[in-house]
Amino acid sequence: MTNRADQIGTREWLEENNRRVIFQNHMYKCAGRDNPDHPMHGLFTGLWHDFCINEAGKAQRDGWFERLEFLQKVESGEIKLEPAPTADPVDDYLNCSAECDINDQECEDACVEELKQPSIGQADSPHQAAIAK
Repeated sequence: MTNRADQIGTREWLEENNRRVIFQNHMYKCAGRDNPDHPMHGLFTGLWHDFCINEAGKAQRDGWFERLEFLQKVESGEIKLEPAPTADPVDDYLNCSAECDINDQECEDACVEELKQPSIGQADSPHQAAIAK
């Protein structure tokens, strides 16, 4: 969000300002300031600071400890992560083939030959086995 004078009144500025008002009202109600007995009833002063200290700050702190615990469990082996999926050779072929001119059979043949080759460090896929026959 910018406060540049040339952006005031634009659709983006109005949407952002509306979001700000909605969130300020949310913080106001959560802080109990809509209660006439609250010592700061009717005041929006300090709401953001209170929210950051009492809600957002605690949530961020707790999230940090959750991430730290997750990493420790991964390092200890308590949590096992699946390896990232590898690229599908057929997708590679389709991408290669898409770059070939429609009349360039040599380019197309090179893509097919590349598809027949096993990927480095990977076993042949069923797709590669079917094409290699």
